[in-house]
Amino acid sequence: MWLKKLILYTLLIFEIILAGEVGDRCKPNADVTEGTCKSVMDCEIAISSIMKHGHHPFSRCGFSQTVEIVCCPKRRFVTPKPTVKPNPTPTSAKFGERSSRIADKECENIIKASLPPLNLHIIGGENASIGEFPHMVALGYERTDGYDFLCGGTLISQTYVITAAHCIDTLDQVKPSIARMGTIEIGDRQWNKDTDKRIVDIQTHPDYKRRTKYHDLALLRLESPIELSMALGPLCLYTKTDDPKIPLTVTGWGKTSTTRDIKSSVLLKANVTVVTRDKCDESYTNWRKLPEGISERQICAGDPEGLRDTCQGDSGGPLQGLTERDGFYRLVGITSFGRGCGSPVPGVYTRVAHYLDWVESVVWP
Repeated sequence: MWLKKLILYTLLIFEIILAGEVGDRCKPNADVTEGTCKSVMDCEIAISSIMKHGHHPFSRCGFSQTVEIVCCPKRRFVTPKPTVKPNPTPTSAKFGERSSRIADKECENIIKASLPPLNLHIIGGENASIGEFPHMVALGYERTDGYDFLCGGTLISQTYVITAAHCIDTLDQVKPSIARMGTIEIGDRQWNKDTDKRIVDIQTHPDYKRRTKYHDLALLRLESPIELSMALGPLCLYTKTDDPKIPLTVTGWGKTSTTRDIKSSVLLKANVTVVTRDKCDESYTNWRKLPEGISERQICAGDPEGLRDTCQGDSGGPLQGLTERDGFYRLVGITSFGRGCGSPVPGVYTRVAHYLDWVESVVWP
């Protein structure tokens, strides 16, 4: 009996000795022969596979405490797919029409460069986690004693933020001058070199007018490209004009009370559902700033119980959803306006898909 234990103990030690350490060469699997032992958190393709399939297809080098050390491929690994006989090329593609929009192609680049957090799918009316919404931006307005963060925005490329036009066309004509990103805590009112970028150019949509609530979007160019990280990266655009059937998520540092001027210092998130245009129109009849009612270029969303809603300070922020199975959010709308806060009346958002031509011409000319 003691001999069996000795053999088992020897084999266990031998296996530990053979286990690769971080930096060692290794063989990921039968399809890929060259790899390096890395922490699973540092192996982008392993994390992406876990997000999509619940597991990764690579061999294990060992563990560092409780963190798996995976054999990470040196070259990009693509899971083989069954051979499918291609369909004939559609007539439109044959004659030169784009098979996908610029925004869709840029989304592919965003996904390739992004490392989604493991808690991406945890949503509800609660505090957001670091890296959960790496595209979230707070817009700072310069005052004599620092910056006031009065609106939100969404990073859609390494140099551009999209927000609401009414966040630019303010009553006091003070425009946002900095964008604070890569954090869930708004922090203090002073310039922070680790989170802040200066805004060097602002373009509101050419059809926007203050007297109405239509075409409420603007693009802000940053002084220099951001550096991608787990906590900071752009968001893909939703390029379909239909109403998503899934719950959507709103995020912001806006007011948390309907009776007092209290704003959240931590990024908040909440689920809302899309409300049909006809139903939404009933809540906004005879509005002077909506002479044509709710437009097809707008989308409504809210909580029937009035428990979850956007409020002052959330303007310009994203209405987003996991509309695809790749685990990445898409920007569906931009927070525009509502009737009060925390009421069953749905909020109104600028529908991004209707403005793709203009966005693409400015961001990816």
